[in-house]
Amino acid sequence: MSGDGLHKALVQLRPQQSPPSHYYADNLLIVVDTVLERYGDMLQPSERQFGMCIRALSKDAQRLFARLAGRASLLREDRLNYAEVADLEAALAELEARALIDRSPASACADILRLLTMDELRRTFREAQPRPLRKGDYIQRVINASPPRICRWRIRRVCRWLALRDVEYLQLYRLLFFGDRRQDLTTFVMRDLGVHRFEAVPLCKETRQFADRATLDRFLELLRTQDRIADLGARPDLQRDGSEIAVLIEGLWQRSANRLLERRRSRALNRLGRNLERVGEFDMALACYERSTLTPARERRMRILRRLGDDAGVAALRGEIARAPQTALEADFANRFGLPSRRPPLPILDRDLTCELPPTTAIEEHALHVLTADGGIGWHLENNMPMALFALAYWRWLFAPVRGAFVNGFQTGPIDLFWPDFFKAREHLGPDPLATELKPRLRAVVRAKNGIANRLFNWRRFTPAVAEAVIDGIPEDDLRALVTIVREDLAGRRAGFPDLVVLYGGGRYEFVEVKGPGDRLQIHQRLWVEALQRHGLPVRVLRFRR
Repeated sequence: MSGDGLHKALVQLRPQQSPPSHYYADNLLIVVDTVLERYGDMLQPSERQFGMCIRALSKDAQRLFARLAGRASLLREDRLNYAEVADLEAALAELEARALIDRSPASACADILRLLTMDELRRTFREAQPRPLRKGDYIQRVINASPPRICRWRIRRVCRWLALRDVEYLQLYRLLFFGDRRQDLTTFVMRDLGVHRFEAVPLCKETRQFADRATLDRFLELLRTQDRIADLGARPDLQRDGSEIAVLIEGLWQRSANRLLERRRSRALNRLGRNLERVGEFDMALACYERSTLTPARERRMRILRRLGDDAGVAALRGEIARAPQTALEADFANRFGLPSRRPPLPILDRDLTCELPPTTAIEEHALHVLTADGGIGWHLENNMPMALFALAYWRWLFAPVRGAFVNGFQTGPIDLFWPDFFKAREHLGPDPLATELKPRLRAVVRAKNGIANRLFNWRRFTPAVAEAVIDGIPEDDLRALVTIVREDLAGRRAGFPDLVVLYGGGRYEFVEVKGPGDRLQIHQRLWVEALQRHGLPVRVLRFRR
């Protein structure tokens, strides 16, 4: 099995035209069938039964459920209008009988009241006086004036509502198919409209994201922990929630040998640590950061220790980062933090221009006109330039069927693309792509993969014509140096590359950062300029002054 489904041929949708009647239901069945095949051995009986129940529905019920699966938590029945569902009432009754929906459930009154229009609220709850103009205020007055049972009874006289049952099962199937519990069936629509084309990556049990039930259960537990951290807010109340936060930290204490689990665990610790830091709970924040293996945990620890006056602790962390920085940004922070010296000036030739900028022309476009006035060609590519070259050079590694890296056929890159161990996980694929001649491979990949969506760059900006010109115009060794810079810090090089790429012919070219009056280099831009200079690549800043 490969791609995003087991049996369905691609459907070519057209804007402003309705899809085939069973289109959305077919996509839902692809999700269900794929999850049952790939993960059926580790699903609990109730989870497996959820999928089997959807498969056993009548056509109308399948079509309706596929539409409801991506909708809000509460829906008005009288607002349901799907041309492909021939008998709506029968489909609703079947979904209710199969325990897939609840009709007029005892949901929170505020949620149900939001389904009503302002006119309906005024007609149904005339006693909510004085009548405020805002709907939220009116709903609050209704809640204050009416007991929940009476409130729901009166709403039911206006309309019936419904809610999906067992939403956690639906989220589980989304997670196992898409790798994200919130991604939904609209992903199929984007593909079938031709908005995106995707690389075909073999998908099977051997490369699935979760190798066993224990891994899946721990991941789900971490998701619940992240949800709870979000619920506690950016500034948690320690008097009210302190004991619960301690329990959360304890549950995140042990590091995991599993790459996916460890990353999720550390992200939760970083977020909780930052929230605790905001309310001055430094000991608990330090405990979070010390157990995290992801940036910016060490940076945050240095900031807290500095605030607490622990200079020895700051110095120890500075040395730890200097010996093994995770990113160029982390190394730069450790070098500068708490030291009196300012950044040294860049050994770079700034070219200042004094002129009036045309009000209708972007400054980058105007700069290109100035730079190529005497010959040459250039483009405003920004980070599309280096990331595209890296993607072309490492295309086979990017789309290799590494365990857990691809979970569906809609991915524009592997899940672990920016993880610190991305390259280590692919060492078995053979020689590093930079170990052989680069230009012929770049050209071959451009021709073979043109238009296939890639998470690292946009084909509409780095077009095949631009790619060919860049590959022809920049010497082999310089292209290799540029890709090497990206490889050394893939996550950190996603931002800050100079605005313009300008080719002058004869192997002459330059990368140019354009700055308007009063504009300064940002940290990511400076780090890129410094890296380009270290590798001997031509780069400068073009400053416009009025």
